[in-house]
Amino acid sequence: MAFTASGPRIVPEEAEHSRLALIALVQQLQTAHGIAANKTVVAGFSQGGIMSASVALTAPLLVEGFGLLCGRILPELQPYIANGAQLAHLQAFVAHGALDSKLPVDWAHKSHALLDELGVPHALELYPVDHTISTPMHADFLQWLASLP
Repeated sequence: MAFTASGPRIVPEEAEHSRLALIALVQQLQTAHGIAANKTVVAGFSQGGIMSASVALTAPLLVEGFGLLCGRILPELQPYIANGAQLAHLQAFVAHGALDSKLPVDWAHKSHALLDELGVPHALELYPVDHTISTPMHADFLQWLASLP
């Protein structure tokens, strides 16, 4: 990923390779440790959040939900997003710094709008911070996580 004057840029082939590798890793970990999909949540900060959203939205039957902390949902992901029936059970937590200088807060609003469009229940929380995980953001994520069935 590179930050350019016109916004963040990805190498689509690398993002797709990483998405598929993470899906395979989640499957391997679930199998190795006997973890059910409804007990699996993927989450991450910045690029980790981007990848968590990518995994959850394209392979929603593998996870119960995802956390997107100061990240974004890649527009390039659109052709791979699962259908509404597969997304129906998915839960999401979107948190972003209102003062984020790396990925402006508009990305959180775009993620919120897309998740609404897809019918994915989610929380959107904004914090008065830059591109970081604040103590309140961390606490809110843990509270959201604990609220999952």
